[in-house]
Amino acid sequence: MNRFFAIGILLALLVFSSCETDNSISFINQNIATNTCESCPKISIDIPQAQPENEISKRINSEIDTFVTSTLNYSEEKTTDSILEAVAIFNTEYKKLKERFPEDIIPWEATIKGNVSFENNFFTSVAIESYIFTGGAHGYGSISFLNFDTKTGKNLTPNDLFKDKQTLIDIAEKEFRTAQKIKPDANINSTGFMFENDAFHLPSSIGFNEKGLVLIYNPYEIASYADGRTTIEIPFETAKQFMKPEWLSEVH
Repeated sequence: MNRFFAIGILLALLVFSSCETDNSISFINQNIATNTCESCPKISIDIPQAQPENEISKRINSEIDTFVTSTLNYSEEKTTDSILEAVAIFNTEYKKLKERFPEDIIPWEATIKGNVSFENNFFTSVAIESYIFTGGAHGYGSISFLNFDTKTGKNLTPNDLFKDKQTLIDIAEKEFRTAQKIKPDANINSTGFMFENDAFHLPSSIGFNEKGLVLIYNPYEIASYADGRTTIEIPFETAKQFMKPEWLSEVH
């Protein structure tokens, strides 16, 4: 009896230990950087960070950090993987220009705000909205998505997510034409859009929210800056036609 009791205790401890080393990932938002001095540009960076600290969360956070630093990168000659270093470079470049043209330079601005727009037990979609102003008539604002396999930390590409991209393209074009009142047989650019070679294509920004797939064309991608962003939303029920089933097993 004592032997079986001891075995039972050991099994219980093993189960408890496995729970303690669970690699499940969650996200918290962290304010990474704000204004560092009165004469510096206006900077605000608030982005999701994966936790607890392990190899998976490190991969995810590294991808998010890389995206933020590339968004901040003003000088092609200076690159870094550190957000704080990227902020310092942004400040330095502004100060240099301000010293040369003290009366002409309007304060720069960098605002980067991220949030988890969708998550289940298999993948997470992070939406990052950014606005960068470094002079000129106006700044540039955009929304981008990063999609992660939360079991491995891999940054998922469209090829990872979709089993049939052509079906996705066909459905997205139909939704786009309906929303923009473009007839099925009309040129896709007949109402003023600027698709390359007059052919519909998917945007660079592809992610998810609680309703389904979100496709965002940011300014200049298919239209002028004044036209703003163009968004297509495809419900999960429809997305099942072209998404790989392993990502949708929890979606009803």
